[in-house]
Amino acid sequence: MLFKRFYDDNLAQASYLIACEQTREAVVVDPNLDIAQYVRAAGAERVRITNVTETHIHADFVSGAQALAAATGAKLHLSAEGTKEWGYTSDALERAQKLRDGSQISFGRVRIHAAHTPGHTPEHLIFLVSDLERGSDPVGALTGDFVFVGDVGRPDLLERAAGAQGSMERSAAELYRSVQKFKERPNHLQLWPGHGAGSACGKSLGSMPQSTLGYERLFNWAFAEMSEGEFVRRVLEDQPVPPRYFASMKRINRGVHPISPPREVPRELTSDDLESALKNGAVLIDTRPRDKFASGHIPGTLNIPANKSFLNWSGALVDENRDLYLITDAESQEAVERLFADLGKIGLSPNRGYFGHPVFHDWVSRHGKLEEVDQLDAVQLRGATKEDIQVVDVRGPDEWRRGHLPGAIHIPLAALPDRIGELNSGAPIVLHCKGGSRAAIAASFLKVRGMIKVSSLVEGYDGWVKRGFEVE
Repeated sequence: MLFKRFYDDNLAQASYLIACEQTREAVVVDPNLDIAQYVRAAGAERVRITNVTETHIHADFVSGAQALAAATGAKLHLSAEGTKEWGYTSDALERAQKLRDGSQISFGRVRIHAAHTPGHTPEHLIFLVSDLERGSDPVGALTGDFVFVGDVGRPDLLERAAGAQGSMERSAAELYRSVQKFKERPNHLQLWPGHGAGSACGKSLGSMPQSTLGYERLFNWAFAEMSEGEFVRRVLEDQPVPPRYFASMKRINRGVHPISPPREVPRELTSDDLESALKNGAVLIDTRPRDKFASGHIPGTLNIPANKSFLNWSGALVDENRDLYLITDAESQEAVERLFADLGKIGLSPNRGYFGHPVFHDWVSRHGKLEEVDQLDAVQLRGATKEDIQVVDVRGPDEWRRGHLPGAIHIPLAALPDRIGELNSGAPIVLHCKGGSRAAIAASFLKVRGMIKVSSLVEGYDGWVKRGFEVE
């Protein structure tokens, strides 16, 4: 049996290709929109992709399952479990082989057994993989968003991202029962999860690419002995705020969708295009590092640096219904095209092109100067007059619970678009996170929304604590 893992750092997402070395047939599980990578890998290994499937309806990226099956002529397999309202649509299922608890996908000397594991989502399946050359017992399980290294998939997304009111506790209880059933399997079973550290599909995912059931029994909190009520309480506690794009991903991925990787080569736009975009209320993402943005940027632009968190915060803060442009100092056309392709993975499509470094010089020549973001260190903040300053902590719920600055307001960065009305736009605002990166993004977001007296704590919470200042 041939086994290959693909990992997208920007999505913290894993997909897999498994092939029979005799018949040269292969299945791809949980592909993302970059379907070319799977076709290339199959060609390099001299195998044919004959089956495509996924563990569940994904919320954090556009699925590539339909596009890959269409491109390769492979059979598409989708879960027929779950409910009519929150499972795949009937149109999507009509195009696929329906999978239920106990269904199998077999090719050559490989057998994949589907097991229904509701909780993260109602239709969720895991795939138990048997290499029949070695034996009929499964060697491992593709666990999707059911079991991660050190954690389990969050059961609150159906309510918090898709709007299924009152479903969190019920889904958490289903997840508990799925875990209890899964615990009956042998310790040697290898686990190949769908996400790693950095994903918003759980709260404490490990970075290791795989684990075993025996190891997770020892160190994964969800496998400890506890009652259903205790599990429900713990799994729902301190879950991160889901990015706003999760809702649209659910809607897209559960039905038939024609989305395929973008093919248009982005072109560099002019300063006149920039002026027009700003006038028309478009979203302009400045992808430069936070220090460069703070020292000089075009007013009205949002700073989301092009790093591993770029997609997460773009999906959380950008309205998919507004025109979108990028400002970048990328040194190659390939790097620009990669940014466009990455945004396409979460359903965002920048309009026509991008703005390069020349627009900054043109802006200065036309308008006199660039805008800056004020930055404070911990000493300056501690010595400031507190009466009218709003200190806003944009970290996650678990970070806040472990300790925070006295008198701070807690608004996680992903929740800022919905909770901006809680802030007094006329009073000074100081934003902070752990080390400064999220606060810089939040500062630029508030300035785009017209708030003028905005600054960020450059040292973050860690710097405050390191200086020995008080916390709550």
